[in-house]
Amino acid sequence: MPINKFLDKWRHLVVLVTTIFRGSGEKGTVNRYLRNIMGIKKKEDDEDKRFNKDDDTTDYKTDQKFAEHMTKTEAASDFARKKSISEQRRYLPVFAVRQELLNVIRENSVVIIVGETGSGKTTQLTQYLHEDGYSKYGMIGCTQPRRVAAMSVAKRVSDEMGTQLGDEVGYAIRFEDCTSENTVIKYMTDGILLRESLREPDLDHYSAIIMDEAHERSLSTDVLFGLLREVSHF
Repeated sequence: MPINKFLDKWRHLVVLVTTIFRGSGEKGTVNRYLRNIMGIKKKEDDEDKRFNKDDDTTDYKTDQKFAEHMTKTEAASDFARKKSISEQRRYLPVFAVRQELLNVIRENSVVIIVGETGSGKTTQLTQYLHEDGYSKYGMIGCTQPRRVAAMSVAKRVSDEMGTQLGDEVGYAIRFEDCTSENTVIKYMTDGILLRESLREPDLDHYSAIIMDEAHERSLSTDVLFGLLREVSHF
């Protein structure tokens, strides 16, 4: 199949935007929701800030292997303890529009999805695309603005799919690539995807790319939008 026809048929870009509750005092990001359902402590956010400060002075390739510390998931709420993972997925607001979303994505190469925090955009859309067969033609990539989010979301999705983190579901952050040849869903920071585009400008090993929290603009996301515009031919 000619590469242009392949791209026109299978290459998709999904942009996720989180709506913000005005006057609630909440920032509206997905990370607080993820910490609550996974039991991730806030100190990891502080740890992430330390990385940004000390990246040039510490060898994190040997000192930091986060996947080794994410092997056990403990429920952090009564809802998570009483409901199975499959039941929790069905309770998410995005589940009610699953088929409509897939229809829209199938008919359009670029889709912008806006939803509230905790609606399931980040954890469910990658799985929906995988279940709909997109992973047969390449990986499903999802960018995150922060490392903690990339790791915690990948862990959650691997639990929901009943697979080990780093097998069918993995993540890639600076100094750590927790993926394998079996990986079909990959969460990563936007900087990682940008570096991959330098090695492979057409990002041919991805069948769909999801840019999460796209409203949190950065230099990397702005450059990625330009690159993906050329790749998806829209």
